[in-house]
Amino acid sequence: MAYDLVVGKSSKVKDAPDIVGGIEFDELPQIARLLKRADISFLHRISNLFEDQAFSEDEIEQALSSLLPLLLLDLQAGERQFLQKLISVLTYAKWKQSCLCCVAD
Repeated sequence: MAYDLVVGKSSKVKDAPDIVGGIEFDELPQIARLLKRADISFLHRISNLFEDQAFSEDEIEQALSSLLPLLLLDLQAGERQFLQKLISVLTYAKWKQSCLCCVAD
């Protein structure tokens, strides 16, 4: 796995974050395709799989507001599957009222 998606106070083991998903290198084309459809900051940040990222509750809300409208577009199957994964992870973080950390492997 190239990127672990974890929800909690931090990505540190001592804080016991929930590992809720991951992004593989072979999913980079899906990020690029979605970025061609909409210039979304969240997608830009997660496209760098070699740099850890952390998203606050406000940033999670902004990401959801940007990504949810893409569900109405005529997407390829891989794009839709990846988009749904991202929305699921962001929704879980929002539900937990915690930050989302993307940890490079």
